[in-house]
Amino acid sequence: MSHKVLKTHQYNPVNLALEETLFHTANGRIGVRANFEEGYDEGIVGIRGSYLNAFFDTHRIVHPEKLFGFPEIGEKILNVTDVQCIDVQIEGRKVTITPENVSEYSRAMDMGRGEASRSFTWTDGGKPLIKFDIRRLASFLRREVFALSYSVTAIEPVRFQLQSIVNGEVSNFFDPSDPRVAGEAYRTLIIDKSEIDGNRLTMESYTQQIGHRLFVQSDHRIITDTGRVEKPKSHMDSGVLALVWEAALTPGESITLEKISTFRDSRRFPDEDERCRDYWNGIDVPPYKVLAEEQVVYVEEFWEKAAVDIDGDDAAAANLNFNIYQLFQSTPSDNRAGIPAKGLSGEGYEGHYFWDTEIYMFPFLLYTRPEAARSILLFRHSTLPGAREQARILGHQRGAAYPWRTISGRECSAYYPSGSAQYHINADIAYAVIRYWEATEDDVFIRDFGAEILFETARIWLELGNFSDGRFHIHGVTGPDEYTCLVNDNYFTNQMARKNLQSAVDVYAWMDSHFPVELTRLSDTLKLDRAETQDWESAADRMYLPYDAVRNLNPQDESFLRKPMWDFSSTPPDNHPLLLHYHHMTLSRFQVCKQADTVLAYVLLNPPEKDSTIRKSFHYYEGVTTHDSSLSYAAFAILAARLGEPEKAYEYFSRTVSLDLNDTHGNTKDGIHAANMGGAWMAAVWGFGGFFPDGSLPTFRPVLPSKWKR
Repeated sequence: MSHKVLKTHQYNPVNLALEETLFHTANGRIGVRANFEEGYDEGIVGIRGSYLNAFFDTHRIVHPEKLFGFPEIGEKILNVTDVQCIDVQIEGRKVTITPENVSEYSRAMDMGRGEASRSFTWTDGGKPLIKFDIRRLASFLRREVFALSYSVTAIEPVRFQLQSIVNGEVSNFFDPSDPRVAGEAYRTLIIDKSEIDGNRLTMESYTQQIGHRLFVQSDHRIITDTGRVEKPKSHMDSGVLALVWEAALTPGESITLEKISTFRDSRRFPDEDERCRDYWNGIDVPPYKVLAEEQVVYVEEFWEKAAVDIDGDDAAAANLNFNIYQLFQSTPSDNRAGIPAKGLSGEGYEGHYFWDTEIYMFPFLLYTRPEAARSILLFRHSTLPGAREQARILGHQRGAAYPWRTISGRECSAYYPSGSAQYHINADIAYAVIRYWEATEDDVFIRDFGAEILFETARIWLELGNFSDGRFHIHGVTGPDEYTCLVNDNYFTNQMARKNLQSAVDVYAWMDSHFPVELTRLSDTLKLDRAETQDWESAADRMYLPYDAVRNLNPQDESFLRKPMWDFSSTPPDNHPLLLHYHHMTLSRFQVCKQADTVLAYVLLNPPEKDSTIRKSFHYYEGVTTHDSSLSYAAFAILAARLGEPEKAYEYFSRTVSLDLNDTHGNTKDGIHAANMGGAWMAAVWGFGGFFPDGSLPTFRPVLPSKWKR
């Protein structure tokens, strides 16, 4: 892979589901997996999918033993209308690629152009017949547009048929053996209207449960140097629309089918007349070439601000820029959506948003695309009503408790010990708010949106915790390490809660000084008074942070060091991740971590601990952390760099930056690990670059591994 081009020249059916993810095209609103337009040969398994960020439907969550407050409604991103399909027949034979009939195969993602491509020569008995060249993009300038250019060039005289299909009979992927994806079949997109008008195919659908509507329009253009292309035939059958062209080519002649599709949904286009009219409003649909030229300009502007160059390690530079580009593809352009844990590359985690966004992806956006970071926070602000409702369900009289996993703002986590119990998501979102203000000095945002988030999240901690023995304690929560659930005084949670509380106090005082009228109005709405903020300050000042003086380290929680060690030596390598092989209660009884927890607190904050304590803790947690979560390596890389151990940091960085490219966790077929990709950027910039946001000015303590020059 060059610095900005991912390539493969090997056709391997076993890797196709993985490549569908790695070569997918997205623009933050639309995501299309890199499926073969013409389909696969019989027996090859892929995950065919196209997605719109935040376009979802609901389903019932069934609890065999239903207790109060358990979520009853889940949300799931939908696999939407498939516009990728282009069926090809040569001399009456359907074209599919097999190892026996393909030569000169290649596919690429050109991240400098924002375009994916695929080419191959189709053979018959070893004799080359026809050359294929396919290009596609999801437009960053026109977020509703996904475009395909499908070219064929004859090597021998051939007669063939091109059939462009819009297929509305789609359903979601499921795997009952893997808790990280949906466990049962799900099909809820219902076709309502279909139409064929000349070279245009249109289809309107709606979601069965909540009635979100989707309007898809595919416009076609044939470009040929022969003049012998017949007019298309059309047919409509059971949710499938098709246009069919037939052509005869002599050697060297070519034909190109351009398919420009637009997706509009009722969440973004609530007015039906606006949604259903011609997207192009009567003007000519631009050729693929124009869309590609627009794309290059947009992408070049992105790279001017976001590229990271590494002198002395081309492989690391290429891998890092792949991660950066995937973040770019995954980030929405409006405040109606967040960033799904898998981006828009697959259905893992059902398209939900987690704390991943604010802790791992937000920093990259903040320091390269602050307007996108602002949109993410505006989306969180728009879901405050759902967070307030969740707080009441959890028994809190005031404040907001952000859901652990969601699309619209309702809690969709059915397993509360490692879901709703992760109250730290409140502090994680508050952390992003304060980092945004610190970096941008966007006072208007804090006044109109950020302050409300900070105040409502801060309120939860006073009800969740209590003062005892002169300290403030937080009980019954789960930290980032999901192998240790429902504990008291989780170090990460307490540290982040302290930051949340102190930030709320500071912003209250700032608004009182700069925007007293707005503060009064907000306080009246929230029924907030100065006495409550004094309680916040007291809780922050007296927050208990677990410390073991004998070992000189910070326990992950109050009971962690009293548990026996996990027997790693007797754990078969195939039993990772542990969550797929051991009961959650078993894991919770041992000192074993799924991911960075206390280590991550050190990374994000400026902890009051001695350097010796941080170092001892780092090495201790190295010994008990499995890194079964993709979020883990990056935090260890950053802290190792800060501790002056660049070679160890490089080992963790290398695992971070290549995780999806090497399919380290074995599930990249279900989508990229977007948070890990944000972590890769942080490992480079916060780790080796030594950057740390610290008030009005950042600090820098750079340290490089031996093979890096700069």
